[in-house]
Amino acid sequence: MNDYPELLAYYETSVRFPQASGFEILELLDVRSRLALAESQLNATEKEQLEKADEAFLTHAAEFYARVAEVADIREMRRRAGVPISHWWWHLEKFSRLEKAVATA
Repeated sequence: MNDYPELLAYYETSVRFPQASGFEILELLDVRSRLALAESQLNATEKEQLEKADEAFLTHAAEFYARVAEVADIREMRRRAGVPISHWWWHLEKFSRLEKAVATA
């Protein structure tokens, strides 16, 4: 069964709620990884939706990291899950550091 449209809809909605719990953010990261595996199966419209949702994700990356940090060590979660380096969304701590560096510059 192709559940990618449902995963995409979930991702599009979830990236708009940086106040979600850390556990929900971890689920969001997992959903994005599942979408990464399906990117070649997405049509042009779905790819555009994913790109826009990723932009929203990046807007809230520091907030997502803060929520995850309340419940887990994201580095340890990545290690345990065997997350590929190409799954940039799992590297929230780096986005958080970047945002702080830009703010102080």
